[in-house]
Amino acid sequence: MKKIQTCKTSFVILLSLFLIAGCEEKKQIKTAKQPPALKQKEVKANPKGTKASGKTGQVKQKSAEDMNSAGNRARLAAENKQLKEQVATLMGIDKPARTEALSTITAIEITSRSGLYDTNKDNKKETLIVYLRPIDDMGDVIKAAGAIDVELWNLNAKPQEALLKSWAIEPKELKKNWSGSLMTCYYKLQFDVNSVLTGKEKDLTLKAQFTDYLTGKVLKGQQVINIK
Repeated sequence: MKKIQTCKTSFVILLSLFLIAGCEEKKQIKTAKQPPALKQKEVKANPKGTKASGKTGQVKQKSAEDMNSAGNRARLAAENKQLKEQVATLMGIDKPARTEALSTITAIEITSRSGLYDTNKDNKKETLIVYLRPIDDMGDVIKAAGAIDVELWNLNAKPQEALLKSWAIEPKELKKNWSGSLMTCYYKLQFDVNSVLTGKEKDLTLKAQFTDYLTGKVLKGQQVINIK
């Protein structure tokens, strides 16, 4: 009987251990199954993106509808008609005659007014002002479209130190600097030279290069600036 009880007791203990192990395994399985819940949350975020895409599609559709509106169609038709008329007019004009009628730049002139100025009234000339006139084939000053490169030289200095400073003015900026007086018109360009002058210079040389954006011509000018 004792052996049977001992066997029963051993069996009960083994059964209990098996049940405990089984419970622990189930806990581990549940714990391992938790991460997929995060995946579900990430999937829930996608429908918002779908709504945003829908809004974008609505905006694109609205833009397309606006472009196809009666008002826009009429405006585009009017613009196309005007362009066709302009092309027809140009085709009817003799090409050499049209070219000869255009005023093209043939030279540039740096006027004698160009030089150093005291613009802030501190008794020191710190601003270089360049007055540049584009001249056409008839000898008239014209507002030619192009780019300008300006250089300030001290030819009395050592060769490696002769070029004091240079500037490049693009067409978009250049056209804003067109000015004039009762007698003539010109491009008026101003540059700060306070950092490049020592005050010991006797005279300087101003060089300018104009690149004409209509003909591709590159024109050069030069002027000596006397420092008093």
